[in-house]
Amino acid sequence: MAANDNSAQLIDQVQGAIDTKTSLRIVGGNTKTVLGEQDKIEGAVPLSTLEHSGIISYDPTELVVTVRAGTRLSELNKALSDAGQMMPFEPPELAGSTIGGVLACGLSGPSRPFSGSARDYVLGTRIINGQAQDLSFGGEVMKNVAGYDVSRVQIGAWGTLGVLLDVSMKVLPVPELDLTLRQQTTAHDLGAFASIMRAPLPLSGAMLIDDCRYLRLSGSAAAVHAAAASLGGDTLDDNAIWSGVRDHTHAFFTNAYAAGVNENKTLWRISVADYHPAIELAGKWLYEWAGGQRWLLTELPSSTVFSVVEAAQGHATRYSAASDKEPSFQPIGGGLQKLQTRLRDSFDPLRLFNRGRYHPELDVPSSPAVTGV
Repeated sequence: MAANDNSAQLIDQVQGAIDTKTSLRIVGGNTKTVLGEQDKIEGAVPLSTLEHSGIISYDPTELVVTVRAGTRLSELNKALSDAGQMMPFEPPELAGSTIGGVLACGLSGPSRPFSGSARDYVLGTRIINGQAQDLSFGGEVMKNVAGYDVSRVQIGAWGTLGVLLDVSMKVLPVPELDLTLRQQTTAHDLGAFASIMRAPLPLSGAMLIDDCRYLRLSGSAAAVHAAAASLGGDTLDDNAIWSGVRDHTHAFFTNAYAAGVNENKTLWRISVADYHPAIELAGKWLYEWAGGQRWLLTELPSSTVFSVVEAAQGHATRYSAASDKEPSFQPIGGGLQKLQTRLRDSFDPLRLFNRGRYHPELDVPSSPAVTGV
């Protein structure tokens, strides 16, 4: 796949936005428009990364791939699959998704508790900051001591710290065997995950849907079969349930999105310690990551969800289109807000990028002198 370098045009567009004091809305495959707050700045100009695409370098023997941000996730996955490799954090693959969008939102799939997050596999990045500077951080090796680990700061920043141009990532071989077990249990039975997680098992997925516990085992055939015999349960014919939950094509999510439109219900993603018991919020639940990531479909207002989840020392994010003025992100404050505001000041002092999309409380610079858009 040929790499198309469109960085010069993107830098020119950022410089033009600085000159005209115009805010920019970074767009890749445009598959995540319902996520986050809707852009509140009238006249925000789209900045598309789609033309900045392609694999720059990939040597399967080195387990490292460098790719442009506008590259379709499907194309990158195919290139890796052809070499018997994969991205270990299993990012959701929606039709048209780009690797830049996945990393900007910090999305990881079922293997997150076992293999690590998207941030853990990023080795280096190249970005355009809010002063139209072309900056590179990190490299193509795991051990890199060249200053602060700025590359990983970009992951999950929702494009507010700059425009992702290129990214280098570590990849891993595809396991010899994946096998899914289904065990009958009761709804909200999260306690059983604790003993399973402590055992030396080749787990790569663990979730609870209604009264069924699903466990995915990945690794050598011998290890997987031995673990399956120890755990017990029904063996599923395929592993499609994992991609269905990952990509939100499973019936829980399709029904949830339909309910959000027709019945004014909201889908929430709740991050909390996996050992935390079931949270007392009315609605329909699906538990991922052995209980560490929980999906809730509810009619409750944002304020109630935020309050209860905060008491559980967790974090809630709206995952369906907002039909009201309630926030999508659990508000932050205190020292954490000051720290993140200063970070935004360093990368995008004028708040050019995705202003209003991610934690609008961070859109106010720490110094009145840092203004302009």
